[in-house]
Amino acid sequence: MSNYFAVGLGLIEHLEAKADEWGVKHVGTVASINKINKNVTPALYVINTGNNPNANGSIDSRDVQQWTVVVAVSNQAAQTDVKALMESSGELVSKVINHVQGYELDDYHDPLERTSTSGRPDYFSTFALYPLTFQTTITP
Repeated sequence: MSNYFAVGLGLIEHLEAKADEWGVKHVGTVASINKINKNVTPALYVINTGNNPNANGSIDSRDVQQWTVVVAVSNQAAQTDVKALMESSGELVSKVINHVQGYELDDYHDPLERTSTSGRPDYFSTFALYPLTFQTTITP
């Protein structure tokens, strides 16, 4: 394998392929979730949120790598109603989960699997972030 972050780079391309169809205005990455631009929505951000060695008792190193896809959405009606954000973003969240679950970059990376470590959604007035975390095992 040549690039340790190949899965994340591939995942950005994998999501970009659906951006127009889904009406997504931006697909990219940021250093951390609090750096997400709240002015461009809907948007998808691929963030590396974990790189941990997986001790399997052999000399070959295998790392468990986690990638969080953050769905960023806004709805002006949501200032007084979080339900409006849920109604306008739920379909996109489902599409992202189904498109990313099982995504396999190549033979050197296991297919992505959803984890239980996604964290809770964040709401800011008319804006929401829905984090979805997936993991793969790689050979660095």
